[in-house]
Amino acid sequence: MAAHENLDFDALGSMVLAGRLYPGSALALVGGVEGVLREVLPLLEDRLDLVPASEIPLDRVREVVLVDNARPERLGPLAALVGRVPFLVYDHHPRTPGDVPAVGGRVAPVGATVSLLVPLLLERGVALDPLEATLAYAGLWEDTGGFSFPSTTPEDLEAAGHLLRQGAEVARVRDWVRPRFGEEAREILSQLLKTAHLVERKGFRLLVARAREKGYVPALAPLAHTLLDLYEADGVLLALRLGGDTLLIARSKARLDVGRWLGALGGGGHARAAFARVRGKGRALARLLETLEAFLDPEPTLGQAMTAPVETLRPTSVREALRQLEERGYGAMPVVEPLGEGVRVLGLARRRDLRKAVRLGFGDHPVEGFLARAVVLPPSTPLSQVEPRLREAGGRVLVGERAGEGWRLLGIYTRTDLYRSAPKPEPTLAERVLKALPSGVLRVVEALREAFPEGIYLVGGAVRDALLGRSGPDLDLAVGPGVEVARVAQFLVDRFGGSYGLHYAFGTARVRLPFGLVVDLAESREEVYPYPGALPQVRRAPIARDLERRDYSVNAMAVDLGGLAFLDPYGGLRDLEARLLRPLHPLAFVEDPTRVVRGARLAARLGFRFAEEVPRLLAPALLPEVVAGASRSRLREELLLTLEEEAFYRALALLAELGALKALYGLDLPPEAPFLRLRAEEGLSEARLLLLLFHQKDPLERAAWLALPGRLREGLALLLAASRGEEVPKEALGREPLRAAFLALFPEKEAWLKAERRVLMGRDLLKLGLKPGPKVGEILRRVAEARRRGEVRSFEEELALARKLLGDGTLALPE
Repeated sequence: MAAHENLDFDALGSMVLAGRLYPGSALALVGGVEGVLREVLPLLEDRLDLVPASEIPLDRVREVVLVDNARPERLGPLAALVGRVPFLVYDHHPRTPGDVPAVGGRVAPVGATVSLLVPLLLERGVALDPLEATLAYAGLWEDTGGFSFPSTTPEDLEAAGHLLRQGAEVARVRDWVRPRFGEEAREILSQLLKTAHLVERKGFRLLVARAREKGYVPALAPLAHTLLDLYEADGVLLALRLGGDTLLIARSKARLDVGRWLGALGGGGHARAAFARVRGKGRALARLLETLEAFLDPEPTLGQAMTAPVETLRPTSVREALRQLEERGYGAMPVVEPLGEGVRVLGLARRRDLRKAVRLGFGDHPVEGFLARAVVLPPSTPLSQVEPRLREAGGRVLVGERAGEGWRLLGIYTRTDLYRSAPKPEPTLAERVLKALPSGVLRVVEALREAFPEGIYLVGGAVRDALLGRSGPDLDLAVGPGVEVARVAQFLVDRFGGSYGLHYAFGTARVRLPFGLVVDLAESREEVYPYPGALPQVRRAPIARDLERRDYSVNAMAVDLGGLAFLDPYGGLRDLEARLLRPLHPLAFVEDPTRVVRGARLAARLGFRFAEEVPRLLAPALLPEVVAGASRSRLREELLLTLEEEAFYRALALLAELGALKALYGLDLPPEAPFLRLRAEEGLSEARLLLLLFHQKDPLERAAWLALPGRLREGLALLLAASRGEEVPKEALGREPLRAAFLALFPEKEAWLKAERRVLMGRDLLKLGLKPGPKVGEILRRVAEARRRGEVRSFEEELALARKLLGDGTLALPE
């Protein structure tokens, strides 16, 4: 678990939340700590257990969860892992070239990264303690400026509400995050105020200020926001000379994407906040100002923002004009009369003026005597020039083009329009899916789109998870009848490196790319089940048939990468929004009973629920004659996959509620307490399986029915023996899954299990006079077997067994 150098509250809060999503992860501290967090962090050291990144053995890292950052140059020593292990990135900064190739996570334009993680915790039902909620809330507050920055989104406010309900302490956050201007900061602020000046380009007012510092650099972001508010500018650029380098910090309210602007100098950030460090004494500030216009979005014009068409009045009485205004619900309307090809604008009839005229007895007088001045501007007028005219014209201007001596009126613009942004075109569903993909996955998808204009489809879970704003390190693709799976696999390896394996019988391939992404390719196909529960017979078919064979509607959506078309023949999007798992057809469970196990796993992971018809459709599939024909190996694999899930117990509870846990596996739902005592060790799913079987009436019979490996059945037998009070040799509990299950069941035995006992070693046999050779290894092997069986319980008994093996002639090996 890592963030970036100069850790801030959003980064720290996001690491804490991600740690709850990925239990057992180490929280790596990269570089230093920023601002007031330097004072707060020592108070929390015993709770957070941050590990300096330099102390993490990189060869043991299998996956990196990266928050609030996607730039490899801000990862310190962890940058060496880029391209070697999978990276899951959760970040609110927009993607830029050179980002870490993410295979999972979520990148979206919200005010703080915390807001991307809170919904995932909600889905999984993970509760936070008050300290965790407070740290996350501090990150939200800091990065959104108390929910006042332009980058603030509804998702930030929703996340804040949840954190408050989880116990976040607002008063403490206010104390942590409030701007603190120490002596160094006040000195820099004084320099900035002396050098501050406004630069205007295309209606954009940029405040530019410089300062110089020789030693400690305080947090500059509060200074930037202070100056932005003080000068009422649209953006601010601070340049701090530090030795031979220049630190640049930029903020923007609108129009200027400062992330792209400073990115040209090697910096990074997002549209409203960015930072860059330029080495050496160059012309960084001058270069930025020279390129400012190129990075400004075109200024909106009056024609783009106006309300159209505009309704007008002809000359009439004051009373009639007021009646028409009130009937149409307008505060004012222009009064015009024909003039050539256009109209002459006589003025604005305002409701408040006309009401006063009627009250004073002028209701029957011509309205022309009570009109306010009208201002008409061409549609090409930049909005920055309109606001002064609004004040001059009483809050309204007309938009028109010259038509001879008159005007052709096109629309009207009011004070209300100042606060109404033009609606942005909604992306298509296919575009939404692609935009939500992690950067590494998107690179692969774009390469496939370019190389294969037809016949490649993003399918199933990849589409579902992208629409939910989440994804993992696997990419599922269907390959249409016109394209060969082997050709696609070879293309990916040629383009990105890595390796692939083909399964010709099933028309599938698995490609492993060097940055951790696994791409599963499968020929689009249809399936025929010869009898209930049987393995299906498959044959190639178009994508429509491929979607038809899937289990639930939310998994039967696809994106045609060539034409960017969204395929949803079974209403998966509707069910996704309702968080429903709906089978595609009435015989779905009869054909394959394991579909209910996959459904329970999905429901527990994503917080979904089964559609109301599921119990009725499931009943025939749970009949003994149907279950008897189900593939035992598929049932076992689905159970093991379920036990790998973080929310595995919720999935088991769902299966028990539906009657499927008993009907499919002969299992009862065990108590949850022992599972909660399990530690995050290797083989956690196997430890859960041992606990699950331990709590059954016939555990060994169930283990045999599932055809579990011998080592797991032996481990289960040891747990049962320990529960009967029999002494179990601690050497037999050496494997992590068995050891973890044993401690979960018998926590009082931890000290005994950790106590070391001397075991027979090769040097002990040499002391007996045995010469080095094969006999040494064979004796050690036989003693170890006896130790596992409990036949020897001390070093002395092991030594006696070794002497016996040497002296009774049962060991016949050549010297």
